[in-house]
Amino acid sequence: MKFTGVLIALLSLQAATPVLTRSYDNGRTGANLSETIFTPQLLASKGLKRVKSLTIGDDPRIEAQPLYVPGLVTADGNKHNAILVASMGNHVFAFDADAAAGQDLLWRVKLGNPFRPAAKHKPDGHRTTEIDDAGINIAWGILSTPVVDLDAGRMYLVNWVVGANGKRALFLHRIGLKDGKEIGPPAPIQGKLKDATDAQGKPVELFPDQKQRAALLLVPLAGQHKTLFVATNGGEKPGDAHGWMVAFDVDSFKQTAEWVATRKGFGGGMWQGSQGPSADSDGNVYAMTANGGFIFQNGNAVNFNGDTDFAEAFVKLKFDGTKLTLNDWFIPFLDTQRHNVNNYDYRDQDLGSGAPVVPPNTDLLLGAGKDGILYVLNRGNLGKKVGDLSVLKASPIYLTFNGLGLPMTSPQNDFPLGNAGQNPNKTHHLHGSPTYWDGSNGPMLFNWGENESLRAWKFDTNTGRASFVGKGAEVASAKLANAPNGRGGMTGGMVSASSNGKNPNTGIVWTLAPIDGDANLDVVEGIARAYDAVQLDPTPIDAGTPRLKLLWDSKRSGVKFNFSKFCTPVVADGKLLVPTYDGRVDVYTLNQ
Repeated sequence: MKFTGVLIALLSLQAATPVLTRSYDNGRTGANLSETIFTPQLLASKGLKRVKSLTIGDDPRIEAQPLYVPGLVTADGNKHNAILVASMGNHVFAFDADAAAGQDLLWRVKLGNPFRPAAKHKPDGHRTTEIDDAGINIAWGILSTPVVDLDAGRMYLVNWVVGANGKRALFLHRIGLKDGKEIGPPAPIQGKLKDATDAQGKPVELFPDQKQRAALLLVPLAGQHKTLFVATNGGEKPGDAHGWMVAFDVDSFKQTAEWVATRKGFGGGMWQGSQGPSADSDGNVYAMTANGGFIFQNGNAVNFNGDTDFAEAFVKLKFDGTKLTLNDWFIPFLDTQRHNVNNYDYRDQDLGSGAPVVPPNTDLLLGAGKDGILYVLNRGNLGKKVGDLSVLKASPIYLTFNGLGLPMTSPQNDFPLGNAGQNPNKTHHLHGSPTYWDGSNGPMLFNWGENESLRAWKFDTNTGRASFVGKGAEVASAKLANAPNGRGGMTGGMVSASSNGKNPNTGIVWTLAPIDGDANLDVVEGIARAYDAVQLDPTPIDAGTPRLKLLWDSKRSGVKFNFSKFCTPVVADGKLLVPTYDGRVDVYTLNQ
């Protein structure tokens, strides 16, 4: 393999951990297995301090996960450990991770004008816009997490750009890592079926005002002849936009293929709580689609037949260089069969609020969405079934509710849940995906659902079964979660993990969560926390529920920030990066 100067500089550093894509790898495990500085003992004894904040200034809402390129050689010939931050204001910033605040900006680039929708105010005082009913975001530019191609010395990203005509369009950009300069013109992102209309008689096409929230996927992440995959959101009611997966050849920078999730119905978007599509070592691409997939005939909702529409689905896509085709799929439930008993959003179940995880060295695919249910599938045979849970590798369980591994029962596999004493009307959605960590204690899963706390599971990769280990005492959006009425608060906690391989006493679970309030409706205060991945707190939560051991939280460091609702914490080379809704990324290191 021919290495570029960027890659040579990277390999020359010891203990350097690049973070090139969302959740560390294309399997979206969320685990950094090469962290040699942070340990549970050091966090508990020393704690962390915020050493600086990377301030972007153009827009307060950071939606894209920061990326990290150690040993980056910039245009002046100097080497830097670089943190890359993309903004909703359509800027990309490169900061020196080790330089003093105010002296650390390496370069910045602006990639067109973002969309700034006019805001109105609801009777309850909340902002609302045509793009976001909650009105939290001010500008709409770079929403999804970019990806870094070290071999080419480039970053790829997607944004909304407003043209001279005042209309917005989706574009794919490539910029150089050494100086941030754009390489050639951006490529428009397009998709259209020839001579086809949906059940509403509308063209089946990718519209320029569709959101693109899912992180970008580069396959392979390292090597030659890469393909970039871009997934789009869809709509939530008949006649709305369709979800698309679009493939680009990065050598020619040309769009080569596209696949639409719903040819006749609607929706099937791939937003996945900002997590990206995943890929296995053979280059197969996996996604979880969202609401939709049924059509209306004579005013009645009619289920699709599994031939044309694949909403609320796990999908496996195959790319042969010219075509992107559906290779396999599984649909656990149908929106038309949802029940509205104790279920405020029975037509908004969004399997696609989550994203699929590909555990390495296994044949498994796993994921959970708004119903909070863990589905474990065999990647070689997803089943091509609708509502038939017999194809699953193991019996599904509630991953996000009460910590006890409640079995899932069909057909009411979302609500009602538990019993009256367990507040079944609270939402227990999962956004993003569970974190898969194969560390010193064997494979484990960590997740944090709405109105609940962090929980840990042992995971048997042979059987696909998850066994409850314990949960944290800290509840996301605690006041709303504990209120006797209402749905509680969104969006739960965002989770990642780190360790020095399988070395004992190095595993840490990192989380970001709202302290209180509904992060889907308001800008709310957040908190960063670290837990021991293996050792439990000696004091259980109750007689039947072990407690996860809290090592540190950002309040102890005297830091206050607003929660970025879908961003995960990033750990690399002894640094914790916390993206915020305050127009900054906070950088923490060990107290000395």
